[in-house]
Amino acid sequence: MPWTAQLLSEQILDGIREGSYSFDIHKRLPEALADDLAAAGIRRDAVLTDASVRIGEGYSISPRPWDAVIMEDDLPVAAVEVKISIGQAGKALRNRLDDLVAMATNMARTFDGPERRPYRPCVALVFIMEKSVETTTPFVARRTASPFAGHTSREPKSYLDLAGEKFSQMLSDGLFDAVCYLTVDREEMKVFEPVAEQSFDAFVTRLIACIADSAQRRASEGLSAAGLGRILARGENVEEVVAGLTSTPEGLSAAEAAVIRERRRVVADLQQLALDPGTNETKMHAAIGNRYWVFGGQYVGIADRRTMVPLDQYDIPLICADGSLEIVELKGPEAKLVRKHRNHLIVSDEVHEAVNQCLNYLRHLDELGAALRTHYINELQMDVDFRRAKGTVVIGHPGRHLSAGFSREQIDQTIRSYNAHLSRLTVLTYADVLESADRTLRFASEESARDHNAASTP
Repeated sequence: MPWTAQLLSEQILDGIREGSYSFDIHKRLPEALADDLAAAGIRRDAVLTDASVRIGEGYSISPRPWDAVIMEDDLPVAAVEVKISIGQAGKALRNRLDDLVAMATNMARTFDGPERRPYRPCVALVFIMEKSVETTTPFVARRTASPFAGHTSREPKSYLDLAGEKFSQMLSDGLFDAVCYLTVDREEMKVFEPVAEQSFDAFVTRLIACIADSAQRRASEGLSAAGLGRILARGENVEEVVAGLTSTPEGLSAAEAAVIRERRRVVADLQQLALDPGTNETKMHAAIGNRYWVFGGQYVGIADRRTMVPLDQYDIPLICADGSLEIVELKGPEAKLVRKHRNHLIVSDEVHEAVNQCLNYLRHLDELGAALRTHYINELQMDVDFRRAKGTVVIGHPGRHLSAGFSREQIDQTIRSYNAHLSRLTVLTYADVLESADRTLRFASEESARDHNAASTP
């Protein structure tokens, strides 16, 4: 076993002998693991060890980096975690084992459900424990009497034995697909494999079998990076989809293309909804939800709260890239847009009312902006420049009013003339917003296709 003999004996044991733990063990171990996996038949360039690939969101705040990820056809088919427990026993070791259970559970949650489950990568663990008096001395684990315990004491076991027992349970329960459990004796300066089914050879055998099964499943079910991207994109978070899915240019293009296609589908659904005679402001607001990207690429998100000053509640408070605020006031797509006044068209009373409502919001922010900014920074660590706030009113849809004798061109021209005399506020129709979003996504799709073609051209 060249990996164990060379790497562990020469690097880990030397570090223990010298009492130095500054060596980059989490970099050297995955690199050596990649070399041995390549010797076992896995392409070396498919094993990524720079911790740039992040997989899993589940219960976590953000996807986590793995020590090694094996990619096939731009999909992560295996994720390997390396844990080293040197000089640890008791509570520290128990906490380490609890962390491993949480990590595996979180991965399972990320790929839960009939659509995601076929894409779940193999989850593998390399765990190295120091063989010392603390870890080899048998003890009786305390157990609180309960109807589920059955008894209040156990056969004495050491932490070293308990770890192997727990890893066996994790394997049988499917939390991990492969485990390599090694112990290091600093007195004898040797490395041991205390559990046969958790030896390095068994670990590689399990991992290769799992990857082969994944390849067969991809072929039979037509699984692809684009397909996974399309499923994950329904969460509307491009960064997590891309970070959790790929690290190769081809895979990145596939994931981005899937996200773009999903967003274009959302825009098409919103366009149909806006034209539906039964759709009102409430339905449009619920359908748009937190999809702030519909309004353009200059926004970085939606503010956590819709009420920032007393008496005012905003429909969609957008955070701009420059730290300012833009208030989006949604009105119903059925709202009247223009009316005849003498020999010309002017905007309707409904447009006037919506604009004045938004202007009052801006005036209120101007008056209280300085104090509000200080308050939100001190209390919520949220820095927004309220005094540079802008407003957008989204109202009506030309397609709902063409039967009144007004053409799309007449409606658009009337609203453009009206906007030309406004400051810090713009009136848009649902057609304006959704058509602009579709054009942007279509352009991004074409750019992604060109980048993919360029990356695949030798």
